Amino acid sequence: MLNWHIRVPLLILTALSAVEAASKKIKHVVLFGDSFTDQSRSHSIANGTFPGKGYQEVFPPDDVAPDGGVQWPWYLGLYGNYTIWNYAVGGAVCNNDLTPLFDYPDVLHGQPDWFVLDHITGNGTSHQRLRLNPDEFVVVIWIGTNDLGLNNFITDDQKPGLSLVDLATCQIDSVKRMYSLGARNFIINSVIPLHLTKLYSNSSDPLIYWPEVHDGPGWHIRMFNLVNSLNALVKAGIKGLNEEWTKAGRGGRVEYFNTYGFFEELYNHPELYFNGTLPASSTEWCHKCPDPFDWHFCGIGDCVGDERDSYMWWDELHPSEQTGRNLAKEMLKKINGRSIY
Repeated sequence: MLNWHIRVPLLILTALSAVEAASKKIKHVVLFGDSFTDQSRSHSIANGTFPGKGYQEVFPPDDVAPDGGVQWPWYLGLYGNYTIWNYAVGGAVCNNDLTPLFDYPDVLHGQPDWFVLDHITGNGTSHQRLRLNPDEFVVVIWIGTNDLGLNNFITDDQKPGLSLVDLATCQIDSVKRMYSLGARNFIINSVIPLHLTKLYSNSSDPLIYWPEVHDGPGWHIRMFNLVNSLNALVKAGIKGLNEEWTKAGRGGRVEYFNTYGFFEELYNHPELYFNGTLPASSTEWCHKCPDPFDWHFCGIGDCVGDERDSYMWWDELHPSEQTGRNLAKEMLKKINGRSIY
């Protein structure tokens, strides 16, 4: 009989081997989300060239992402040799019926509709077929910043009766919708510690995203509580969904990526992750807007060239391109079953 101390490592190694075997099959990454993931879809919508089937993302110098350059999914594709299908839209929420904002394609409905155009034949018929092999792609969902943010929960503008439970349920329902289309591998990214951004800091200074008078300290504390509560609800929902699928013997797996913890690591140890030509900073940002009442002045005083890689934040809310590179590296570990997050 195996000694207990030998058996446990063997069980761990067996589990790791199974994860590695599954991860080696992954060839495609499908992404849904908001401006933390979007490369150019929101800009294409704004300029009237609404994205459709086979949409080709636009990259610098023709267009820049909300991180000031190239978004993290492109780097994930580069590092992992994956084909990237990025359906995220800046300004999006999980469900426009719950937290309407700009009415851009949401994670529950509009963005998966693009996936259907690209990858489903005979949709809604008895001949419906998924072109991708379910074992060869993983779906990454990262949403919640706009649901909790301005003109929604943080400013008390959410619909009457709406709760964080509704937002968490929406994320789980987004997984279920993609499951119904044939997807079987999922990662849900948690909401980042938004209270660490300038927008939701202790400061009540007017900002380009919110030039009006506001209670900075109150927002700061409230956003901390909102984010942590929503993340806990989503995590519990993931656990329940995995148990449901296991019990039913239907296959499929959802992983929780602790983006919150990863961003805390970046924030607390910037010198390990930001290697630009200026001192590493997790409290300042690169893209400046000297006059919070006028977008036309934005860009005056921006960091330039390799200075950009010194900053965790691109602006008062969005992570920088260098943060995105770090996220892509960690997400690759997650897909390969090696991330501590």
